[in-house]
Amino acid sequence: MSWRNDLALMTFKIFSDDQIRNKDIDTLKRFLRIKLGGYRVAINDMSTDNLLYRGVMCPELPCTIDRISYPPPDKVVNLGRANRVGQPMFYASRAAPAVFFESRAKQGELFAMSEWEVAEPLWMHNLGYHKDALLKLGAPGIEMRARLTDPIQNESRENATLRKQLSLAFTEDIQQGREYRYKQSIAINELLFGDAEPLPIRPNGPTSSRVAGTVYPAMQMRGAADNMAIWPEFVDSSLRIKSVRYVLVEAADAAGSAYTVLTVAYSNTFAGRDIVWQDNLPPENQRRSRISLENGDWVLRDGYDRVYDRH
Repeated sequence: MSWRNDLALMTFKIFSDDQIRNKDIDTLKRFLRIKLGGYRVAINDMSTDNLLYRGVMCPELPCTIDRISYPPPDKVVNLGRANRVGQPMFYASRAAPAVFFESRAKQGELFAMSEWEVAEPLWMHNLGYHKDALLKLGAPGIEMRARLTDPIQNESRENATLRKQLSLAFTEDIQQGREYRYKQSIAINELLFGDAEPLPIRPNGPTSSRVAGTVYPAMQMRGAADNMAIWPEFVDSSLRIKSVRYVLVEAADAAGSAYTVLTVAYSNTFAGRDIVWQDNLPPENQRRSRISLENGDWVLRDGYDRVYDRH
């Protein structure tokens, strides 16, 4: 089947599975560029009142910030939602519990969960926020995300259709063994990022005219949080680490959407790029936390089984 005929048949899907499996990323991008034509993309700035959370599995207590930030190129051996092999990206979430769901953490694993401040505003792409994509994820509070699900005034019908296709493709839940399908989301992200025109510099806004990365709904946490992939240069220029917790996954129930974690080390002090871990920690029950999906709400409980957050 020719690419031209495929284009006519693709009402809901951008690429067939065979195309994604057998074509390289640059070929997919060339085809996608033709398909998108005059597509308009939604871009918003991320302000300094945001806190970002990043989780990295660490079998041993990490000693440096570099160990828990974006990886060096030679350590990037797998495709990711926005990265090629050998291309580092800083993946993070605006909700701390999401890092365990997105990492598909397992009982007994140890994670460094770091908290990062946005030191200066950043331009970010928004992908995956079409209402149909959020409904597919089972995302709560879609009406609260109207600014993201309906981002373009007087949007054309063709643009809305393309935005739906891009949203569904970018938020696909990639199962183990099918990582080749990340080529689709990489092609989408790179094309929209690489072809973006310089953005305006305005008072109290981003100081760069370039987009720093992409914001998209959490897949494993059923869209209840916003994830992001940020280019390393903007991590270095515009993010500041605030704290890091070294946590043990005590219980993991993927089917029941529940995790119990225990903080075993904590730091909010850094000497250059070194992490200075605290000598003393609170009692164990004060360091334990459980998150679970209860009657449609995400509920967080402490070690005494007291609810301290619900959304």
